[in-house]
Amino acid sequence: MTTQDKSTGTLSLSLILLILFLFACAPVWAQDNDDNQDQTDSAQVDEDSDEEDVEELAPVVSTGSRLLRQTYDSISPMQVITAEESREVGQIDAADIIQNASASTGQQIDLTFSGFVLDNGPGARTASLRGLGANRTLVLVNGRRLGGSGVEGAPSAADLNTIPGGLVQQYDILLDGASSIYGSDAVAGVVNTILRKDFNGWEVDYNTTVPEQSGGVEQRLNLTWGKNFDRGFIGFGAEVYDLEEVKYKDREWTNKCPEHYEVTESGEIRQNDIYNEDFNLRFHGNCYFQGLVGRVSVPEVGSIYYTPGVTNGGWPNFSESVSPFGGPIDTDGDGVADIGSYVPYSLYDHQTGASLFAELKTQALMTYGEYTFEGDANITPFFEASYTRRDTFQDSGQPQFFPWVPADNPYNICNPNGLNGVDCGLAFDALMSNPDIIASVLERFGCDPSAGGSCDQTIGAIGPQRTRPIIAIDGDRDQTSTTVELTRFIAGVRGDLPFMNFGSLDNWNFETSFSYHESDGVSSRRGIRQDHLDYSLNTSRIDPVTGEVVCGNNDGCVPINLYDPSLYSPIVSDFTTQAQRDYLFDSRDFRTKVEQTIFSGFASGYLADLPAGPMLGGLGFEIRKDEIQSIPDDIAREGLFFGFFADGGASGSKFTREAFAELEIPVLANMTMAEELTVNLSGRYTKDEFFPSANTYSAKVGWRPVSQLLIRATKGTSYRAPNLRENFLRAQTGFVNVFDPCHVPEEAWDAINDVYIPDQDDRRPEVLENCRQQGVDPTALYNNGFNTFSTEVATGGVTDITEEESDSFTYGFAWDVPFDAFNLTLGATYYEIEINNTIVEPSAQFIVNDCYNDPEFDSTFCNRITRDADGVFDIIDSGFINRDNATARGIDVNVNYDQSFALFNRPVDLGVDLVLTHTKENSDLFTNETGEINYDDDAGEYGYPDWQGTLNLRADFGKYRFAWQTRYIGDVHHDVDTLNEFDDYNGAMYTCAGPDNGDELCKFIWDIGSYTNHTASVSYRGDAWNIRFGVVNIFDKEPPQLDAGAPPILATNSPIGYGYDLNGRRYFLNVGYRF
Repeated sequence: MTTQDKSTGTLSLSLILLILFLFACAPVWAQDNDDNQDQTDSAQVDEDSDEEDVEELAPVVSTGSRLLRQTYDSISPMQVITAEESREVGQIDAADIIQNASASTGQQIDLTFSGFVLDNGPGARTASLRGLGANRTLVLVNGRRLGGSGVEGAPSAADLNTIPGGLVQQYDILLDGASSIYGSDAVAGVVNTILRKDFNGWEVDYNTTVPEQSGGVEQRLNLTWGKNFDRGFIGFGAEVYDLEEVKYKDREWTNKCPEHYEVTESGEIRQNDIYNEDFNLRFHGNCYFQGLVGRVSVPEVGSIYYTPGVTNGGWPNFSESVSPFGGPIDTDGDGVADIGSYVPYSLYDHQTGASLFAELKTQALMTYGEYTFEGDANITPFFEASYTRRDTFQDSGQPQFFPWVPADNPYNICNPNGLNGVDCGLAFDALMSNPDIIASVLERFGCDPSAGGSCDQTIGAIGPQRTRPIIAIDGDRDQTSTTVELTRFIAGVRGDLPFMNFGSLDNWNFETSFSYHESDGVSSRRGIRQDHLDYSLNTSRIDPVTGEVVCGNNDGCVPINLYDPSLYSPIVSDFTTQAQRDYLFDSRDFRTKVEQTIFSGFASGYLADLPAGPMLGGLGFEIRKDEIQSIPDDIAREGLFFGFFADGGASGSKFTREAFAELEIPVLANMTMAEELTVNLSGRYTKDEFFPSANTYSAKVGWRPVSQLLIRATKGTSYRAPNLRENFLRAQTGFVNVFDPCHVPEEAWDAINDVYIPDQDDRRPEVLENCRQQGVDPTALYNNGFNTFSTEVATGGVTDITEEESDSFTYGFAWDVPFDAFNLTLGATYYEIEINNTIVEPSAQFIVNDCYNDPEFDSTFCNRITRDADGVFDIIDSGFINRDNATARGIDVNVNYDQSFALFNRPVDLGVDLVLTHTKENSDLFTNETGEINYDDDAGEYGYPDWQGTLNLRADFGKYRFAWQTRYIGDVHHDVDTLNEFDDYNGAMYTCAGPDNGDELCKFIWDIGSYTNHTASVSYRGDAWNIRFGVVNIFDKEPPQLDAGAPPILATNSPIGYGYDLNGRRYFLNVGYRF
């Protein structure tokens, strides 16, 4: 199937190329002999003119090559996004521009990822081309590598927050593998940010963006100065940027509870939860209930919920919600369960104060300059220096707080010897003796659960028992502040090598440079220390003299009452005394320093004068040292916060030594059917300190049968050595939900007799046997049907993994269509990138599935799973491994149209730019130890639409410009391996009763239709003043709304990281002045 898709895509592009080639060549073939002389004369004039122009042009280096040329022409496929074009649609921020490029597929890490454990730490934003990840996208600034930046863990990718968007001239996005030119990491492509160097005098520029809804105001001020001298120039730039925090409550699509979204077979969208109304007598409306708090987990029952002044059992101020036999508890018979809705207890329904977009502040300074000394060598020292600081603040929302309280703790609700405790066995018996419970069980099961009844469920006195309050404490682990400072300094010398001008050698030049990159970041968050909490809970006792509760041994311990009513209402609550808060709360602090030092040299020039032109060549070297020191405090390193991951930081360094060469050969020129035929070859030798040496190459061909049509092809290999994170990350843990196949399914357990029902167990025999071999009895491990657990997952760096290698192939065309009335340029490029031996962090669920589904009973992943004494997952090791092959294939399309015409006797310049990316494949291929192949293609799924791109329109009328942009994201669907079929509320649905009840079937809304967003602006550009006003998201298009249980990461019901606008309509103003 994959092979067929590949051949189809290749054939389609081949036919397009052939048709365009025939059209382009038609004018040449149509010339008669009488016109040949005129053509020759004209060509000669053009050639002479070109020679005169060449003398006036300074040599340049284009992205994708290191050779000096007289033009920016490049064989490599590339998208160029100018800062001016981006400003016209309200985009100045570098991260927004790069992440919204059509080639940036997959999930992009942006400011909406509050509360997630990110590779680069809190607040970071990274680039991912072709959906292949930030580690496979190389980011350059002015053609030089931008090192890793961030805080916590082991950040390795470049943080786009550190690029001063207001000081950028353009973004060159190179869209083929480029390791032979730029070294490791350039697998999916290269983003080269070119900063402005055209300052002449003073310039000041102010930008602001104001959303129609509250929050999210952006302000940016840029100040620049530059001076050009006869032999050099110097420039300075400064930028201050402020993005106001946007909370969930600030946007109408997130200022709500997570909701149901289901669609019937007839196309009706439904949201009301009738499942819980009909079966559980609970009324949730549209809301999902998740993250339930305001409750206590007690023996025999499960969770009892805070109901002040009321109980349906024997627990003061608490009530049970579910009958031991299943179904609701309605003790007063009013048709509404005693716990009539879980929504008041649902933490996620009270998170509207959390950050939708984190607060971001940046300050940047830069300076650059160069001076050329007199002499034949034109020796030119140069330097660049920059400093960027970014500060972020984010509120990730309140997490659950659920510690175990010892049985003998005097505050424990199930300690009958304590202050207000009861015997929870007798409290449960009181529930079973409730006449309404007896009546409901008799009606449903035909037996009496009370003492002496036909299905006696009473248990009698059980004495003190440990319990688990499940609550939420204000300010616990929810707010994070980070500061990252990035300093870069580059110094070097370039010049000519006149002594190399002999024989066929000519115009040789050189450049040597030294660069230093330092990222220094700190982060801080407050939370409850588990060691302090445990000490208080375990040592609390009633003083026999005073009758008061004390703890510890005169060491500052403060007794903590986790059953105090103040902790259960409101839903996010606080301790009654400041002393309790002061004792429990502390700060978790981190400092991360990433350094990169590079010394490089390169020389290039003419090797020979061939009939088609000079053959260019160059060779160079690069020595790079990468170092990280990521130092946590004791709280972070030991994981002393309750329910929060431990992070050991990282420490290590490594050297990389490289040598490279590039050769460009003009094969044919100025011939019929060969206006130009050029071959570019490059190669690089890389030696990483910890890994074997690697060789990469690239071969590129550019053919112009006529001057208007360029047909190009590239083929090469790329290389990615394990980065600082993958090598040196110390133990880092987090919590994820993992399904455990060793727990008995609910349908295979008899809740009345408390026994296993083998006939109702649909698990495969190899799953059961693998569980037994791992020391778990899969017929006895039962958790009331809840088989998904919040599990601690650990990862860490290793040096026994190997490097990634990839092959890339592109071919396409660029055609300047020969029309007199207008200019039209068409381009298309087919790309294919195949990565072998990819380095991955296997998900915890993958490890579990591979272990327990292995038919050979010897999966190596079983060694990564540790269970506690109760058989529940304790920790899963998901450290880095070489596992998969990854493939990305698709087509990029570019169309540019320009035309001038008169309107009211005034010239009007009209322009249209269309950039599209078609994703044909984005797949992973994994082969396990038994040879079983697992192939997963994400094309057409979230982040990988069939088509996505932008259409830009512009019209210049004198000093005024009108601009319009339409951004398009094609429809996407969920993974076909994740079942989402039409069903009723006896199955998986909530809003449809099904045909047996006179209703329809429905299914979850997990798929997203095509999405368009529009922006427009009007600008004036005078001799001194520039003024621009525009509207982003003119029609206030809201983001897609998916069912709250949909697979992608959601902000309430809106998917994040996929390019959908979560900000709504906003207005922007740009004012600039040149002195």
